[in-house]
Amino acid sequence: MGEKSFVSIAENYFKRYPHLDLFCTQSPHNGLEIIIVIPIYNEENVISTLDSLFGQHNKLGFSIEIIAIINHSVFADTIIKDHNQKTFTLLSEYAELNNSESMSLFPFMIGDLAHKHAGVGWGRKIGMDLALRRFLQLKKNGLIVGLDADTIVEENYLNSIFSHFSNHHHTAVSIHFEHPLSGEYTDDHYQLICSYELHLRYYKNALSFAGFPFAFHTIGSAFALTALSYARQGGMNRRKAGEDFYFINKLIKGENFGEITNTKVIPSSRISDRVPFGTGRAMLEAKTNKKDLSFTYSFNAFLDLKKWVDLIKENKLTYEAFPKAIKTFMNEKTWLKQKKDITNNSVNHPSLVKRFFFTFDAFWVLKFVHFYRDNIQSNEKLLDSVNRLLNQKVAISFNSELEQLKFMRKWDKKKGFKMNP
Repeated sequence: MGEKSFVSIAENYFKRYPHLDLFCTQSPHNGLEIIIVIPIYNEENVISTLDSLFGQHNKLGFSIEIIAIINHSVFADTIIKDHNQKTFTLLSEYAELNNSESMSLFPFMIGDLAHKHAGVGWGRKIGMDLALRRFLQLKKNGLIVGLDADTIVEENYLNSIFSHFSNHHHTAVSIHFEHPLSGEYTDDHYQLICSYELHLRYYKNALSFAGFPFAFHTIGSAFALTALSYARQGGMNRRKAGEDFYFINKLIKGENFGEITNTKVIPSSRISDRVPFGTGRAMLEAKTNKKDLSFTYSFNAFLDLKKWVDLIKENKLTYEAFPKAIKTFMNEKTWLKQKKDITNNSVNHPSLVKRFFFTFDAFWVLKFVHFYRDNIQSNEKLLDSVNRLLNQKVAISFNSELEQLKFMRKWDKKKGFKMNP
């Protein structure tokens, strides 16, 4: 799609969707290719994130911008407001010392957000909307990258992103991530983060095993997309949490989605109460004994999903043939309605399968897995479930979650388990 199409779609985005009119006094550099957006709320160590980015500036053949959206609601605690103001001052000084033609930081302090919507989703949206506007100024379909303020990146991060989009037809991607497993915390803490990350990789690869095409990680600090795809998909949402899951799954369904695995982001394994989902919240609930991270969804749920998907791919659409768990979750009337819609909008079997996955998407599968957990079979030991998955695919098992995680990381860097034709 050419320059004129990008301009038209981007202009239409700002006419059609609500957005905050935020502007930067400095015009974008003609060589600008990537804009990184970082939402910031009551953060302690954002300088480490910036240092990991600015350390790459002399290795680039193009320009980078970093948009930092320091934000809070009108009803935020005074302590948080004061801390955010100090962060803004700190980042303004950092920008003055470090900005160059190849890399520039633009911090924004937005402290009057309506309480109803204020949160990471809106912070991310404000920054990404501004990124789109700056590429629109250049009439260039550049790259917008999602990152978090508690995350550092590998030294080849920026060049890897630019190179990937230059050499692939992907319009959006997830980026490989690995939490630190040693360092400043106790061994018990790192065991918890090991369990948490292993659960994420288990779920993603279990979806792939079952045959779903949307088996990708949906991490807010580890994705990138073209400005055109951002505008085309209606931009980021304003969810207080889970905004990354919803937005990235929209990209998976609507764009040519892929993975970057030759670099990585390194999210913090800290405890946090900033949002109700994600790493920090999971760690907090585990530390306070509200969640046992050594348990995960039973692998039986994915075996049933695989049986169902295999039937669909074989064009066996009769409700009676479906696994019992699927029929328990979805009644026949609902299936017949969905089946009619799918078949009426398909010209052949491949298009029927594609339409099936568009309807029974990541949101539907997550609801099914939760239903399975609550009504059919409760969560099982993470170690056992992962070994069952590994046994199915590569006839291997491990004695510890750490061994499993190291193996699964390697598999994810190889872009996951290869499905049989």
